Amino acid sequence: MIIKLNLSILFPLLLSIACTNEKNNGLPEGKTVLFTPRSLNLNLPYISPNQEYDFFKSENSIIFEPEDEKNHVLIKDENHKVEFNNINYLVIEVYSDSDFSNVLNLDFFKKDTEKNEPQISARIGINPRLKTKLIFPISYLDGQEIFMQRFPRQLKGTVLGRRISPQEIGQISIRLRPVKKGFYQPKLLINNAYFSENLPDPFEPLSMPVIDKLGQWKDKNWEGKTASEDEMIERVRQLDERISTASFPNGWSKYGGDKSLKLAGKGFFRIQQKDGKWFFVDPDGYAFLSTGVDVMNPVSFGPVDGIEDLFEWLPGEDETFAAAVTNDRGQEQVSFLTSNLIRVFGDNWRSKWELMSANLMKTWRFNTIANWSDSSFIASQRLPYMIPLRGFPSTEIAIFRDFPDVFDPSYREAAKQFASQLEAYKNDTLLIGYFLRNEPHWGFGAHNLAFEMLSVKQNSTTKSECINWLSSKYNENISSLNEAWNTDFEDFGSIQEYEIDQLEFSKKAEEDLWEFSGLMVDEYVKVVSEETKKVDPNHLNLGMRFASISTDLFYRTGAYVDVFSINQYSSPHPPPTHEIYEKTGKPVIIGEFHHGATDRGLPASGIRAAKNQEQRGVALRHYLEQGFARDEVIGMHYFQWNDQPWTGRYDGENYQIGVMDVTLRPYSEWTDAAKTTNERLYDVATGKEEPFYQIIEDVPYIYY
Repeated sequence: MIIKLNLSILFPLLLSIACTNEKNNGLPEGKTVLFTPRSLNLNLPYISPNQEYDFFKSENSIIFEPEDEKNHVLIKDENHKVEFNNINYLVIEVYSDSDFSNVLNLDFFKKDTEKNEPQISARIGINPRLKTKLIFPISYLDGQEIFMQRFPRQLKGTVLGRRISPQEIGQISIRLRPVKKGFYQPKLLINNAYFSENLPDPFEPLSMPVIDKLGQWKDKNWEGKTASEDEMIERVRQLDERISTASFPNGWSKYGGDKSLKLAGKGFFRIQQKDGKWFFVDPDGYAFLSTGVDVMNPVSFGPVDGIEDLFEWLPGEDETFAAAVTNDRGQEQVSFLTSNLIRVFGDNWRSKWELMSANLMKTWRFNTIANWSDSSFIASQRLPYMIPLRGFPSTEIAIFRDFPDVFDPSYREAAKQFASQLEAYKNDTLLIGYFLRNEPHWGFGAHNLAFEMLSVKQNSTTKSECINWLSSKYNENISSLNEAWNTDFEDFGSIQEYEIDQLEFSKKAEEDLWEFSGLMVDEYVKVVSEETKKVDPNHLNLGMRFASISTDLFYRTGAYVDVFSINQYSSPHPPPTHEIYEKTGKPVIIGEFHHGATDRGLPASGIRAAKNQEQRGVALRHYLEQGFARDEVIGMHYFQWNDQPWTGRYDGENYQIGVMDVTLRPYSEWTDAAKTTNERLYDVATGKEEPFYQIIEDVPYIYY
């Protein structure tokens, strides 16, 4: 079933224009298309910012060219009442003629609200020059999941905000970013939109692919683009030979610590403050600051189901490249990075990659194999490393997003099982420590966890604990609570049955629930940290790698970990780690940061952007040296070793953020900068050298 809405300002009927050059715009020859290649100079209605537009009266598609990121296209249901009982998807057919990916925001507003802010928003990536059916599942409006399911040709989607039922929707708006006159001025052709019960049929396959056999974007040239397989093989083999005798600097210990600063060695990595500055201490007793790169892997998989037509060649067509094909998350995925390694090194591709990568680390002066890295590489090369623990404890009932029922006894039992994975590591002197988990989904946004818990009719041990806590706080007097909360509960037990977000209660109620949210977070991290220390008392608990600090709830976790970790992509400076230290008293690891660019190979920069590769190197130096100059910062890890696939990794990220590209070509501007800064690391940290300071040109960042 398909229902087309009266979408004011949006979505006229299909435009029929014959395709004249399928190579440039990637549309099937002889088929009905959106517009001719690279040309938007057609007799199409352009959408002025926030102009009204009647879908049913127009016979053309529209082009939306916003003047800034606040300009929007409104979707309204004014003349037709839509019943959402059988509606599962919002589908929007789009095409962008840019050199960069567009980021499309879908904002959902409640009916009859005076607020200008949407209740919930989705941010979805669209690759350039590729006709795409953008699909938004209506189920994501419940606010329980952040990362969207992937659909063919569609890139990563994230959903943030508070739940809204489809019946509450007053309007939906579309916005684009980035918006900046010149290179970053987006022009989006919107061809059609509708609500549907079922997934839409795909577009017809392309007759001309967009990805070559080495995994590169065919429709763009750039400095350093690999011209042939033979060129790649010769270049990589020469690099491998050139770095074969690499080692750490003479002033570094065998672990990568500072030989000039000797503390007490205790056989495992630990932490210590010396003259106000925090350090790791390596097993031999030398001060150690962790500089590393995440996701050091010889694979970079991306799904191909439903988009096979985008590729000139796929590794699955030849048994020689079997290692470059996998089935993960229910989808066939391929790694052009792996097939290129096989082309260069043959059957010994994995061991050759491991040795070459370790030598590159030493050449560029990185001393830590950071998070998400290959376990075989860690085992074979014997360099300091950190690991993520897998499968954070869950319970049958989830309180909010991925937050478990922490007061249920089953949570403690799950924590014991979770901690058992450390048995294999507890005696390894090269392991610095372990991360409990990565970027908890409940931590995206400033959410009052207890409020969210009481907002739905779901019984749980934690809810019962909260009600008992409230009863004790108000001396078992429900009248006192009702007066403070502006409610009319009959007794404390009746709180179980209410969806409190529908009540107009007081600020005192929010404060009470915020206080109990703190107790929930305490239990959440305390139980797990106790169980991991029982199994492995030798290694450091490195925390939860929060994506940001949106509330003080996160600081509470510092009481139970050895090091506070955060993945915060700030720019141009590192995040305010001094605030973390003031609130927790714990040294800090920045577990992820990066700067990407769109000048070579890929259409999206990632979470922070530079104009080009040279500026990426400048940004890296500034970020690392400004960070390590701080007393509380003891580790900084760049995300990531390899570029991501043009068609997107498993979740749709396709960022140019790697140390090297898909053809194993390092970005020399970046790696030269890394070597220079890493060699200065200990002198900067101890105040012998002033930290490098240079702010790069501000350019729009493209991420989803």
